[in-house]
Amino acid sequence: MNKDNLEIERKFLLKNVPKFNRNEIDRFLIHQIYVDVDGRVTRFRMHEKFNPKGSEPEVERHYIKCNKRPISTGVFEEIEEEITQEVFRDMCHKDHSYIIKTRSVYEHGGLKWEVDEYHDIKMVTLEVELEDINQEITIPEIIEREVICEVTGQKVFSNYSLSIRDEVII
Repeated sequence: MNKDNLEIERKFLLKNVPKFNRNEIDRFLIHQIYVDVDGRVTRFRMHEKFNPKGSEPEVERHYIKCNKRPISTGVFEEIEEEITQEVFRDMCHKDHSYIIKTRSVYEHGGLKWEVDEYHDIKMVTLEVELEDINQEITIPEIIEREVICEVTGQKVFSNYSLSIRDEVII
């Protein structure tokens, strides 16, 4: 296993999206679909970054295929590859589940704090990627006041589980 393919993260449930100043964050619109490919659930993502320049926002769009496998609580192996818009669209025509979310990325203390507001589910989560699952963290004050609890390792809060609407019980 290649350490570059490891995703180590802690996840938290939030009451609301923190009240960031626009210039403090990067914002993304993310469409994720989950498709069975050869008996394995595979994530396909359209990731749009909005860069306001003048009065017209410029959109930067990427398409990514990802195979994700749990290693331990909060630790996953992720094999990602860039795909074309056509491949993403083809996958959308297959039987799939999906989520749509707006992500706000706030950089603080040398870490990226990713706040996801889900469009089809009334829920807000926070993810922070770490070098080690036991790494000490201090949640920034602007985010901390919105934290309900940590949900790292709770399968019901995985994006895949959230994509299957009838299985989400909160």
